[in-house]
Amino acid sequence: MKDSHGFDLPNLKMELNLGFYQQVKLVNFIRRQIHQSRCYGCQEKFDSRAHMLDHIISEGHLMKLPQMSAWDQPQYYFPTYENDGLLFTLCDSDEEDETCHSEDIPVIAEDISNLRALKQNSILNQLLKDSGPCRKEDG
Repeated sequence: MKDSHGFDLPNLKMELNLGFYQQVKLVNFIRRQIHQSRCYGCQEKFDSRAHMLDHIISEGHLMKLPQMSAWDQPQYYFPTYENDGLLFTLCDSDEEDETCHSEDIPVIAEDISNLRALKQNSILNQLLKDSGPCRKEDG
C-alpha cells in the first residue's frame, strides 16, 4: 500500500495507537468511502471513482483522515468487500512481531471457479424452489 498508493497503514497504526478492531474499522471505512466515490479525507462526493482519486492525489488527502468519530463506529466492523485480503493481514498484536510487518505477506484472491455451483446449491435457492410461486389465499 505504501509503495503503490502512498498509504502507510503501519505508521498510522503507530501514530494513532490503533488496536486491531480500530484498524478493521479504519480499513472498512476507507474501502466504503472509495467504493462510494467519496474522498475519505474530506467526505466530498464525486461522480466517478477516477475524479475522486484525482482529487485525493491533487489535494494531498492520501494520508488525511477525518476525526476518529467518523470512522470508529460499529457499522465499520463489517467489510465492504467479502473476504477482503487486506483485513486478513492486519496485526492484532501491540508487539513488534515480524509476521505483522512483513513485506512478503501475499494477498490471495478468493477462488471463484466454483461460484456457479455455490449459487445453485445455496440455501436461498433451495428455499425459493421449495416455496414455489407466491399465491394469495382465498378469503
